[in-house]
Amino acid sequence: PLLAPAEPQAGHADAEELGAILDTAAEGIIMFDAEGNIHSCNRSAEALFGYDGDEFVTRKLADLFAPESQHGIFDYLTSLKSAGVASLLDHGRETLGRVRQGGIIPLSVTMGRTRADGPNFFAVFRDLSQTRKSEGELREARRLAERAANAKSDMLARISHELRTPLNAIIGFAEVMIGERFGALGNERYVEYMKDIRASGERVIAIVNDLLDLSRIETGKLDLAFASQNLNEMVESCVAVMQPQANRERIIIRTSLAHTLPPVVADARALRQITLNLIGNSIHLANAGGQVIVSTALSDFGEVMLRVRDTGQSLNDNEVAAALEPFRAPTPSDQAGSGGVSLSLTKALVEANRAKFQIRTGGRTGTLIEVTFVHATARA
Repeated sequence: PLLAPAEPQAGHADAEELGAILDTAAEGIIMFDAEGNIHSCNRSAEALFGYDGDEFVTRKLADLFAPESQHGIFDYLTSLKSAGVASLLDHGRETLGRVRQGGIIPLSVTMGRTRADGPNFFAVFRDLSQTRKSEGELREARRLAERAANAKSDMLARISHELRTPLNAIIGFAEVMIGERFGALGNERYVEYMKDIRASGERVIAIVNDLLDLSRIETGKLDLAFASQNLNEMVESCVAVMQPQANRERIIIRTSLAHTLPPVVADARALRQITLNLIGNSIHLANAGGQVIVSTALSDFGEVMLRVRDTGQSLNDNEVAAALEPFRAPTPSDQAGSGGVSLSLTKALVEANRAKFQIRTGGRTGTLIEVTFVHATARA
């Protein structure tokens, strides 16, 4: 009796199984000879070009491409005939395919030989239509986002211009009245009220300036002059500036500065604003009689770190989120709610200076804010 054909072993596939695999592949695959006569195809190729298998074998390779792409495809085929095994390293071509109904579609085509010097060639097609559509949509979304950001920046600039004149008048008249240049105000409460008016006007101008800076960062219009900066000297200068405010709030500022700290690469004005904002934020968070600790250090990875910590109650997650969102309305429990946009602006300034910003909270250790300067200048 005739022996029954052996069943294929696990890990080995016969022609029928390979055909099933090719039919489920997302890419269209065809086989053809050196003259471009098509001999077979998988189902994805049929779906891609609109031909069934019987129609495919009556077509030539040139029928699958737009006229302007045919020359490049035949140059590709010619290079395969002479390249042999080296053709396996080819990354393919992007071209225009022509479907049965006459439509044109963008394709990625990779060709090869089934074996070196063999008579059969193959082509693998990948439809780029969706990719091109996604790229186009992404470009359009980016263009709209940039236009919206520029419109917001222009609006803020106009609002700032309109606000400055009346605010400066309010501040100026308040100072005149506080100084009682044209006669006594009368009740002492009026003097205190005028001081509050002046402070409020200055606060509004500061918020407008912060919003403008934040807008410039978002639109890439903030001019930064990167240079080597001595962080320890900057910290000492900023602590001296903030000392009167700390004294008024009965807060002690302590410093702990690393002695062998290399310079950091940053914009001087931005670095000063970052340091002042962080110290001011910690003074706000520390309880009366508490402390703000400002320190610098060099990490094991050679990164320069600026740390500002307060001894107040640690912020919770909602308070951290409120502090980092300039337009979010604070909840009644938010300690950072009166911080305006300073902390969100500080984070944006830190990242614009190619540094990392992190808030660490928890327990009774207060709130710790770390700024890590990756681009430190090696000390000679």
